[in-house]
Amino acid sequence: MYSGVVRVFAINPGSTSTKLALLEVEEERVNPLSEEVVRHEPAPSLSEDLERRRARVQAQAEAWAPFDAVAARGGLVGPVPAGVYLVDEAMVRLCLEAPHGAHPANLAAPLALELARRYRVPAFVVDPPTVDELEAVNRISGAPGVPRRSRVHALNLRYTARKVAAELNEPFASVPLIGAHLGGGTSVVRFSGGRMVDTNDALLGEGPFSPNRAGTVPIYGVIEKTARDGRQAARNFFGRASGFKGLLGSDDLRRVEARLDEPQVRLTTDAYALQVAKYMLGLAAGERPRAFFLTGAGARFGYVVEQVTRRLSWAAPVHVHPGEFEMQALALGTARALRGQETPKKIEEVLHGSAGL
Repeated sequence: MYSGVVRVFAINPGSTSTKLALLEVEEERVNPLSEEVVRHEPAPSLSEDLERRRARVQAQAEAWAPFDAVAARGGLVGPVPAGVYLVDEAMVRLCLEAPHGAHPANLAAPLALELARRYRVPAFVVDPPTVDELEAVNRISGAPGVPRRSRVHALNLRYTARKVAAELNEPFASVPLIGAHLGGGTSVVRFSGGRMVDTNDALLGEGPFSPNRAGTVPIYGVIEKTARDGRQAARNFFGRASGFKGLLGSDDLRRVEARLDEPQVRLTTDAYALQVAKYMLGLAAGERPRAFFLTGAGARFGYVVEQVTRRLSWAAPVHVHPGEFEMQALALGTARALRGQETPKKIEEVLHGSAGL
């Protein structure tokens, strides 16, 4: 049981980089000690990608050792409750076999387990992106056999929701909140009782469009695109070549913001802000929130924040926490597990008992 400062080595793989950090957690404060971003070329498979990243991650761990635990960003592990998960062989196998989708984040757990064994410390995943706590009524879509599902930026959203609850002097476990992560994908979540009871599928499903994803689109367009170009081409189009990238030619929101004097750029940006606000207000039909909040890199886009806030503030105050706090969230979750404040789950046990999710 840890009662003092906890020292955490955190791993967060992205498509062309691996973010590494050494952090100390003192009570509820997270102090970043060192950070490193390792750049990579995209790899054709998860196994090759793992090989490209392994040596640099291990070298950085050797430079920063000792640490009390390793924290890994969660991959696409299937629908699970929020919380802290122990990284074990079952999780690594699930991440590498990727039955729920292949994503660079799947590599964090394998890399973490290797370090955990080498340094004889535990490794944990916190709030993976496939956290699914949808209420039954929110799981139903209008199509038989096509239920709504939750794939969102759970790690950053849950961390920010806790911050907003603290700002309101309310317990996170009871204050109703609605938040949006504005990043490569656009995630919108309603929190009730500390759970993400209604969300969108930000990866390839529904919700507002994003820098390169389409979000909700008319069904006839999906059918025609798939019939004409094939399933994989349609997936790439709606998941990688749409949004700001498809509409304006750039998925860099900083460049978009610099072009707001162009009528089409402003119109598209207004549409984005309107969609974010509409989806957040739509979730409020389930329960009126005590507050809304915006987070993610897109929350630095001043014009978008202004437009979304204008459309929401009549219903509840809007809190803005720009940026991503994934490393801090990983460190805090790991500290809770080491201190006995939260019991880590095992992925195999959770998935075996989650057939109803």
